Amino acid sequence: MTSATGEQFVLTHKAPFGGLSATITQVGAALRLFSVNGIDLVEPYSEDAKAPLCAGQIMTPWVNRLDRGQWKYKGELLQNPITIVEQDNANHGLLLDHAYELVAQTESSVVLRGVIKPTAGYPFEVSTTVGYELTDSGLVVTHRAVNKSSEAVPYATGAHPYFKFGAVESADLILTSDAQTLTVVNPRQIPVAESATLGSALDLRGGVRVGDQHIDEDFTNLPRDEQGNAHTYLRSADGRGLDVWQDEQFKHVVIFTPNYFPTIDGGKTSVAAIEPSTAAPNAFNSGRDLLWLEPGAEFVGRWGVNVTL
Repeated sequence: MTSATGEQFVLTHKAPFGGLSATITQVGAALRLFSVNGIDLVEPYSEDAKAPLCAGQIMTPWVNRLDRGQWKYKGELLQNPITIVEQDNANHGLLLDHAYELVAQTESSVVLRGVIKPTAGYPFEVSTTVGYELTDSGLVVTHRAVNKSSEAVPYATGAHPYFKFGAVESADLILTSDAQTLTVVNPRQIPVAESATLGSALDLRGGVRVGDQHIDEDFTNLPRDEQGNAHTYLRSADGRGLDVWQDEQFKHVVIFTPNYFPTIDGGKTSVAAIEPSTAAPNAFNSGRDLLWLEPGAEFVGRWGVNVTL
């Protein structure tokens, strides 16, 4: 590998509204750069730096927190490495630091493969791929996974991009979601209940200014359009910005709005992570929207970004 994030896969596409470009990293298959007409659409970071706050990385075979890194399988308690020491949790799966291999690449697309090998905490083999494609609308991301084990395996996946619209200060962008249910968590961010968002402080239907509210929540019960896609919007006051959509395989979206994301020049900024996820936090223990892939079975799910200028 040539850098902390490995090989860089650069994509370009001439869309009707202008020139799109994206850079995908080998390590973590992360969306490191994404822009249109020179306007950044994710918060960029250096290829020589470890992805800050898991920026752009792929989460699999679980998303978000796994309580104390543990789960039970056939009556046996399995232990995974603790990655958030202060919470005593394992976070975002097993491939964050994995060097993916190139499967295919064109000028506007790339497909990368990461194989989950059996470990003490996840004794299965699952072959995963993630494909990024720039299109006339923006970006489409396709996740696939095939169970290579001889028994059914638990599986979830998701992505962790930090979005912006570089023509406007990120703190001034309006974040909108019609999500109807919030996952209630304990101080260690392990789910303990669900609650309705409607009428609450986390009712995002009317939009909230990114800089006005620190959000770090899992949302579900997502209204969907005729194609089965749910939508989260990040837009400027004049309507420019992003529509982050996710298909029916992605039943959850985590929204995270820190004001301390490290910028590429050493500062800090507000930003909005919009994380399409197939399952809930701690799904290996709760079973909430957890997939079980039979031997040889394939999972396919998609999310993407529509750009409005």
